[in-house]
Amino acid sequence: MFFSNIVNELANILYWMMLAACTVGPGTVVTCARAGAEFDLSLIWALVFATAMAFTLQEGTARLTIVSGRSLGQCLRVKYRHTAKLYNTALICWVVAGFVMLGNTLIEANCWAGGIDAIMAIPGASDLVGSPAIGLRVGSCIAYAVVVMALLYKDKVDMLGICLGMVMTGMVILFLIVVIYMGMDWTKFGWGLLPNIPTKTENSAEPADIIMSLVGTTSLGFNLFLGGAMAQGKKLSSAQRGIALSTTSALVVSTLILIVGAGFHKDGGVTDSFSISQLSVFIEQFVGQTGVVIFAIGFIAAALSSMLTIPLGAAITADTVFSEDIDEVQEKIKNIKSDESKMEKEDSTSKESTKIELEMVEREPKRLSRRIYLGIIFIEVLFSTVIIAANADRTMVVLVAQTFNGCLLPFFSMCLLLCLNDPQFMTPSPQPGWANVFLVSSVTITLFLASNVIIQKIFGTVLTAVSARLGIAIGVSLGGMAVLCSVTTLGKELLASFRKSV
Repeated sequence: MFFSNIVNELANILYWMMLAACTVGPGTVVTCARAGAEFDLSLIWALVFATAMAFTLQEGTARLTIVSGRSLGQCLRVKYRHTAKLYNTALICWVVAGFVMLGNTLIEANCWAGGIDAIMAIPGASDLVGSPAIGLRVGSCIAYAVVVMALLYKDKVDMLGICLGMVMTGMVILFLIVVIYMGMDWTKFGWGLLPNIPTKTENSAEPADIIMSLVGTTSLGFNLFLGGAMAQGKKLSSAQRGIALSTTSALVVSTLILIVGAGFHKDGGVTDSFSISQLSVFIEQFVGQTGVVIFAIGFIAAALSSMLTIPLGAAITADTVFSEDIDEVQEKIKNIKSDESKMEKEDSTSKESTKIELEMVEREPKRLSRRIYLGIIFIEVLFSTVIIAANADRTMVVLVAQTFNGCLLPFFSMCLLLCLNDPQFMTPSPQPGWANVFLVSSVTITLFLASNVIIQKIFGTVLTAVSARLGIAIGVSLGGMAVLCSVTTLGKELLASFRKSV
């Protein structure tokens, strides 16, 4: 019995580690290393916050799925089934699917960028110039596309994902070895745990962009939909343990990468523009060329595993929000049968038409067709292949993708908050007040961070004072939450959960 429990727990851990594998991709390597190179250890706090938020959101979506029996996408479809529709689907479902597909398309391009950087990290590859370099880049992009499309088309992802995860583990161990050789300035590390916004230097990115990017790469919005699908049929306690270990593992890996990147930082000097090729050279100082090869192979594995899961996550999200729920089918049947009394006045053709309609509805719920499912995957893969093969700035692609997805996170978090506090889904086990405290705080802070980035992009030339931008961002985040609570039933439901907890 004891041995059986251990085996089951290990299986549960490995199952939920898929979320960590989705999180720790090439974007994580590039973003965390760049954050360390440009701002030293001052942004470790952002990783800690993003990890805490990732656990809060993923635990929330697992709780929603386990209690209600529906994923977040399915809950949104049911919750807003009586609102304005387009092709028999609520508009908010179109918005959610559109944001996920757009965000995941950018993340997929980010994975391709990381995949090419990984190949260029192989000893000798970065020395190529001219036609050989172009051929390697374009050929690698096409090879990635062929492998990814073939595996996703044949649904052969699971076993490869385990193998890639094992290879990626080697890269993680390599970063740990490098950190041990480098040594650690624990004073800087301690100060880095305190929230701060460092000063922009001549060659660095905007600090707000990097912070939002760190949040975006650690707490991916589409993981709310993927995590919900993974939680179906599971127990909440085992899901909580698995998610906690998954998010903690991602934090450890991300922190190690940031610390290694901090080895580039020059206190008081001009910060050089960061690139992955510099990281390879830096690693070679400590672990030799063999270590660089391990890094390159692990980086390729991280890129390939993310290339598989990102479009899959977008397709799964689309499937959940566009496929009919059993309640919708029963409602249709009820509406059709309620009109049976009118059949006496109808001609035989109308009666036959109504009978056929009822049979079609009773047959089975409508699902997203496999053609559209694969089409979503193909578009994301094609876009990424073309953009990176055309030699777009890969470091910029990663930053844009992570920042954009970080800005989408408040929207997805609000959707989760609304569904978790909806009695029609959570009546068997209502959302407790303490959980709402963490969830509302997470949504508010993500809204603040996203607002800060957007304000900086639009009004950066006018609002040069950081304090002014932060003040406006705080006002937007608090005001946004107040509006959400007042125009929906969320405010009343939150107060009810707090009273029950007192």
